[in-house]
Amino acid sequence: MDKQEFFKLLENSIVDGIKRYYRNLVFIQDKNYLNHVKEILQLYLKINSKPSIAYAFHPWVKGAKDRLNEIRNLVDVLDIDYSSSDRYLGSTFDVVILDLIDNFEPNYIGRLIDLVRGGGIGILYTDNLIEHKLFRNSIIKNGNIRDVYEKRFLRKLNEHQGIFMIINSDYIAKPFNGEVKEKPSPQIPKKFSMPLELHKLCMSKDQNKVLESFNTIRGGGKKVFVITSARGRGKSAVTGLGLAGLISKIEKKKKFKVVVTAPSSTSISQLMLFLKKGLDALSIPYKSKDSIYGYPLSIEGSNFKVYYEIPEATLEDEGDLLVVDEAAAIGIGYIDSAIKTWKKVVLVTTVHGYEGSGKAFLRYLKRILTTRKVSVVWQELIKPLRYAEGDPVEKWLYDTLLLDAEPDEPPQNVSHVIYESANVEEIFNDDHKLRQIYGILVTAHYRNNPNDLMIMADGVHHKIKTLSTLDGKYIGVVQIAQEGDLPDSLIDLALKGGTFDGDLIPDRLIKHVRLRDFGKMKGWRIVRIAIVQELQDKGLGSTMLNMVEESAKEEGVDWVGSAFMGDARVLNFWIKNGYVPVHVSPKKNEKLGDYPVVVIKPISETAVKATFIASMILKDKILNTLHDIYFSMDPEIARIILNGIKVHKEINVNRIYVDKVLAFVQGVSPYESSADGIHMITLKYFWDAKRDWSLTPEQEIILIAKVLQGRPWRFTSSSLNSNRTTINELLYEAVAELLYRYYNLTPDSKGGLEIKNLDDEFHTNEL
Repeated sequence: MDKQEFFKLLENSIVDGIKRYYRNLVFIQDKNYLNHVKEILQLYLKINSKPSIAYAFHPWVKGAKDRLNEIRNLVDVLDIDYSSSDRYLGSTFDVVILDLIDNFEPNYIGRLIDLVRGGGIGILYTDNLIEHKLFRNSIIKNGNIRDVYEKRFLRKLNEHQGIFMIINSDYIAKPFNGEVKEKPSPQIPKKFSMPLELHKLCMSKDQNKVLESFNTIRGGGKKVFVITSARGRGKSAVTGLGLAGLISKIEKKKKFKVVVTAPSSTSISQLMLFLKKGLDALSIPYKSKDSIYGYPLSIEGSNFKVYYEIPEATLEDEGDLLVVDEAAAIGIGYIDSAIKTWKKVVLVTTVHGYEGSGKAFLRYLKRILTTRKVSVVWQELIKPLRYAEGDPVEKWLYDTLLLDAEPDEPPQNVSHVIYESANVEEIFNDDHKLRQIYGILVTAHYRNNPNDLMIMADGVHHKIKTLSTLDGKYIGVVQIAQEGDLPDSLIDLALKGGTFDGDLIPDRLIKHVRLRDFGKMKGWRIVRIAIVQELQDKGLGSTMLNMVEESAKEEGVDWVGSAFMGDARVLNFWIKNGYVPVHVSPKKNEKLGDYPVVVIKPISETAVKATFIASMILKDKILNTLHDIYFSMDPEIARIILNGIKVHKEINVNRIYVDKVLAFVQGVSPYESSADGIHMITLKYFWDAKRDWSLTPEQEIILIAKVLQGRPWRFTSSSLNSNRTTINELLYEAVAELLYRYYNLTPDSKGGLEIKNLDDEFHTNEL
């Protein structure tokens, strides 16, 4: 196609996009990339003379700002640093330009193309998709990498409409000729309880419905309100309006206190801005404290206050309502704790988005809410607001990044399975197979993101193993990263605190256990292991894991391991299958809100010894620092890790401590006076790997939360979703059991000591 025809088709498509509220995408891969970008911008300016334009790039890379300035000579743009692009998730623009010269990273594409509004265009430009790319370089192993992902990306551009390409001086136009739904509009309910002024601020019938549902959170009892949608449906905006509606109904004199949390403070910008819009519409006065970026972090009136807190801080705070935006991105462990701690909770989350699918998160959430027997209301926003339903760029984005990948319905009964290694190039050239395999991973691990797909495709050190039925249906997937076998230079770098891409488990264990052997050994890190949802809890995951271990032995691998966010169900799976916790990060993952955990099953003799040492060091660290660096760790997670480390150490508790514990169980000494002795006897219990008995899980949790972590009574109560009286009883029963098991003492035993009986223990004869 010649250039003139190309630009004419693009012009017609932009005009049609403005008329029908859909988007177009332009992809440029050419040495004259900037000239092409300018020509396209000039064309758009002819149609829309005052567009809002965003330009995303890495400002610190040489030459990047020069390219930005060339564009600025033509038109005003808002420049966005890729690394902080999540701040703009609620924004919309007529034109979004992505500079892909220095980096081609799927996460950024998924995040930023979504900011283009109907009638607008997205522009991706680069000289090539492969050379000198930051994210791609991070996947290289021993100088090798595939280009499978890039080939599929280009193929997907050719398969969709609404796509215009300039590739090495070739002009390719694929105008959109499909149907789109009408732009959504609000529909005020015939009967409504939320203020009319707020309903008029809604942009769709879905938003009006969700706004009304905010009333369900009012009244007595424990209640949860869950709002879900794909991106661009206005869930954060209507949450802000819903809070304004609740504030308008305040009758009590006590200040109505709402705590809002999210993966980062930037994530709440739209929610807080729409809260302000709602308050303005209702003429409710307020004062706002803004962040350095200009969006509100706190909004306060005479009888209400709404403010942001980091997730873990909300578990120690008190208020009338907790609102969690982008809940799936924070993690199910936090959500579980929040539901136990707070009486009223609103959870807002993305079902499909650049973070991956939230459907698995919703399954976990439903299981938790069922277990907790909490009253819950679910609402979903379906129609997009930023562009028309049926938008071609959304279809391209979802297909290319597999944001909505889901496996086929599996058979009800599986008698025989086939375990095999998958050919990566073959899978990525077969959309049905890829959607099956990746769909299993996405629906089982809700934190998958588009970058994971590129790592699977291009990483030569990544293996894909599958489990399928005799008729060819995939029911299980394992993604493995080959790690270790490091040169001395990288081991030295890790020991000095340096970082390098890949080799996650060796890096962590070299740094924290200080054993060079972890760098020398060869290991298989299981990045993900998943069984299709309908066949979970039938032993198939363990079966597939055993097959992986046999393959590792045959290939001379020293260890098989995994690293993941601390989650009770996941931890139990690994420990049940003989894997040993060897490392827990001293810091929570800021985005996901949990402590990353590393587990290993050793195969070689060297790995057995190294794993034993690492697990003993970890157990010692956790027991000694639960009050400090692991203070905010879920006590249930700590319990599973401690019980999963089968190393023994004798803890001798002096007789004065034992007698103080006896005084506690006799009721003559309060907990605070006997805390030192209770602490020592608790350490003795958790170090005792030789015992053939155990306390109940609830008793172990109370010992961890109160005795080892030193949590306040209210915080401890929330850990067990119980009241102070029950917690006191549990603690008493646990301590009494330990006293009897280790020292054969009961509340009826005689207390008090004499110096002559302590000479051997305190060496008083040497004074």
